Amino acid sequence: MMHQGTLLLATWILSRLAPEAEREPIVGDLMEEYALRARASSASAALKWYLQQVYASAPSLLWDRLRRAAVFSTIGVALLAYIVLGVVDFAVKWFIPNWTPEGTFAPNPLGLIVMFPMIVLIGYFAARFRPGAATLLGLICLGVVTWMMWGTNEIMPLWFQLGYFVVGPVAAFVGGALRSLQKGRSVRR
Repeated sequence: MMHQGTLLLATWILSRLAPEAEREPIVGDLMEEYALRARASSASAALKWYLQQVYASAPSLLWDRLRRAAVFSTIGVALLAYIVLGVVDFAVKWFIPNWTPEGTFAPNPLGLIVMFPMIVLIGYFAARFRPGAATLLGLICLGVVTWMMWGTNEIMPLWFQLGYFVVGPVAAFVGGALRSLQKGRSVRR
């Protein structure tokens, strides 16, 4: 009975990784060979062979699936958008004066206000290049801000932390949503 559950799980994993057009022939051939081996030797030996085949096939099938999904280009666009976001953030901090003594940190609410539409715009263009890039940009912003809030020793006011925790990700998601809305309108016309 344990062999049957393992066989089903391995077959399910293989069927999720295999391209849809090739799924049935791949799984069918392996199951056919498994049945022949189980009759010729033992179910345990046949299962061991079957698992070796699945484990040997899984990396290349996963790589092919990722390549077809263009996940790497989406990640690249999101990272490029995050670099652009950093440049824009630097420029905003450079041009908006911070009325504090040199070397001290004081949050500037105007920076948050200016950054929101900038991040929306960056998210919009990221989604224009790759549909999932704006969502990934929002997740990157969320991760970086979370790390900055809890992973560093900088002391920042709570309103500033929460502002950046919300502004970056929400603005990126809004930019992606605007792109989706615009794309939907152009399809209907």
